[in-house]
Amino acid sequence: MSSRLVFVNNSRETFTPTHSGAIATCIRSVSERALLDGVRPTIITRAHSSVSQTVPWGSTVVLPAIPSPRSGLVGNVDRAGRRLTGWARPDQRSYAKEVARVLRGEALDSVVLSNDPELAVYLRRRFPTVRVVHWFHNLEVSSDRFRRMYAADSGIVSMAVSAYLARAVEQVYRLTPGRVQVNLNGVDVARFAGAERPERVPVIGFVGRIAVEKGVDVLLDAATVISDRGIAFSLQVTGDTNWGERHRNSYLDSIEARITSLRARGVTVNTLGHVTHAELPAALAASDIHVLPSRWDEPCALALLEGMASGQPVVASATGGSPEILAGSGALFSREDPRALAGDLERLLRDPVLRRRRGVEALVRAQELTWQATWQRLDALLEGNSR
Repeated sequence: MSSRLVFVNNSRETFTPTHSGAIATCIRSVSERALLDGVRPTIITRAHSSVSQTVPWGSTVVLPAIPSPRSGLVGNVDRAGRRLTGWARPDQRSYAKEVARVLRGEALDSVVLSNDPELAVYLRRRFPTVRVVHWFHNLEVSSDRFRRMYAADSGIVSMAVSAYLARAVEQVYRLTPGRVQVNLNGVDVARFAGAERPERVPVIGFVGRIAVEKGVDVLLDAATVISDRGIAFSLQVTGDTNWGERHRNSYLDSIEARITSLRARGVTVNTLGHVTHAELPAALAASDIHVLPSRWDEPCALALLEGMASGQPVVASATGGSPEILAGSGALFSREDPRALAGDLERLLRDPVLRRRRGVEALVRAQELTWQATWQRLDALLEGNSR
């Protein structure tokens, strides 16, 4: 068991109760389980520019504000420097230096990084006696320079949140097959399960960012098809464009236009916007069918796991790691195919017995995918690499 453990948040993300993404949720959840085993990790994260620095974990080091990328002639110099050194962004290099400054004062065994392979290489060179674990939550593609250094350093322990992602990382980084270990995300079933759903017109729910890759438009187009077939239902869309912040863009405009069209057809569409970590269970309890319509390859979507844990039947696009997460406990449809999605939803809407059965199957599968299991796999990996 690693008794001196540091989690370093992704260099692009923050760690607040209200404005954080999936990586921060993962770090917090695994840290809570580590504490039960007598390990109290330290978390290092960047500051948020506009949100209170209250953090959901006691042992957290919030770094000073990292300078934003510069523009103009100076920005051109920065870009030339990045091409030369291989860093993805100038603020990523600044973040790495700040992390190293903090770690110099720590007596530690292991550092776990997320979606920052450049930082993994950097810290291995600065702290060669410390175990460095890099956790891929997405397929982060580094420059050729850093990919070569990453592949050559056998001391970097690599993990990924699904087998799909692990194999993709091995191909892109030209790693030995099997070098990237699989450690699935988890879910706190007790937070989401047990809600009694009243008799009502079935509610189809979506939770996630309002972004092209999340495929909200695919769900809304499928809803239009279902509406044409005269089936009673309503929709609930939970989320905004960027973890608590709404930024106008053409995609958001297209989503709002679709919602307006559905409402004109008589379909009730509730838009909840961003909900906090604490509010999410109630939002999921307000829907009866959970949909993950992503058009990109979801590595291991927390929204999928949380929908399963809430005891709803789940319908997801057959992308990325979603098939292995569901493992037969939900329906899969081809990405960007609203009619295929509409067919899966129609079967569930017309058959309440099927809805209940598929909801139970999703919950049973979610009970196998706990944060405790995620922590135990990480701890075993740390132990295995300490010998």
